[in-house]
Amino acid sequence: MLHDKTQSLRYFWFTNTLFWLAVLGVMTHVQYTAIFETEYRLTWVQTWLRLSPWYLSWIPLTSAIFSLVRYCDKQQFSKIRSALHYFAACVLLLPLYWLFATAVRQYIRDLPYSQLLTDLVDIVMSSAQLDLIIFAAVLALALALRFYHNAISKSVELKRLQGAFAQEQLKALRSQLNPHFLFNTLNTIASLIRLKQQEQAIFALSQLSSMLRQVLESKNDQDVKVKDEVAFIQSYIEIQKLRFRDKLQTSMQINDDCLELEIPNMLLQPLVENAIQHGSQLESNNNPVNIEIFKQHNILNIVMINKVAQVSDHKGFGIGIKNTRARLERLYGDFKLELDELNNELFQTTLKLPIGGRCA
Repeated sequence: MLHDKTQSLRYFWFTNTLFWLAVLGVMTHVQYTAIFETEYRLTWVQTWLRLSPWYLSWIPLTSAIFSLVRYCDKQQFSKIRSALHYFAACVLLLPLYWLFATAVRQYIRDLPYSQLLTDLVDIVMSSAQLDLIIFAAVLALALALRFYHNAISKSVELKRLQGAFAQEQLKALRSQLNPHFLFNTLNTIASLIRLKQQEQAIFALSQLSSMLRQVLESKNDQDVKVKDEVAFIQSYIEIQKLRFRDKLQTSMQINDDCLELEIPNMLLQPLVENAIQHGSQLESNNNPVNIEIFKQHNILNIVMINKVAQVSDHKGFGIGIKNTRARLERLYGDFKLELDELNNELFQTTLKLPIGGRCA
């Protein structure tokens, strides 16, 4: 932090000095050209020296103005109180600037200091208006840069908080999945072993191991590739099919051009869990849970069709849908999550995500 502040301070002084040297150089060229053919002809260096007190003195003056703006912002003064501080600075700093520049001018031109007061009055009467404009311009620039800095800082902090919230939300989702899912899966495996169905028990353990390994490997990742999310969902579905036997009939169609795209971690699991819960509670067998993922016009489309009971309190609007919608609202500026009833007790969930359209 200290190193960053030191670097910022160095950069400010470098930019500040370079700017006023550039202004001095331009004004020297203009003045030199104007008097080139007159009886007051001076060399370019002499012209530069005569103008230098008036422009180089603005280097520390600019620093003072920027420091004052930073101080008022840090203290969170009201607009009126800040304006009073800026007015007081103008009243204090400009006379000091005029006095210092006039004194240096006397030295450079080898003029007697006895006429310093007279020359000071003449200079103030002739240049006070221009100096007030310059002071106001520097103050306006300092205020604009401070406003921009605060806006950027707030934006960065907001994104950091959104990222932290998304990470905590993902942790909560995992913690919600692990207890009841692991309990049911282990019960299923125990039942398979008691029924001496060793091959199915080993298969279930393999799928569970794959899921847990992926959870551990991606525990700090907010985004995963579609192929990894699909592999996780396939393992989840295979385990659930062992639990519910002939209740479920699943299919997945994933276009190849979608496999390397990234989506929020564990995005599909709540949706699939919601669909499986509906299908497993039906009296009929072979209840469909069909998932299709494809890309169209820079939009990633995820379509899931599942069967629901004709009389249902949920109608597809389970806790998984609500949590997914709330999560996507924080991650995407523009997305669509549509829920539509189809014929034959089928329900369609359509999720459309802009590719590369994450907000945070």
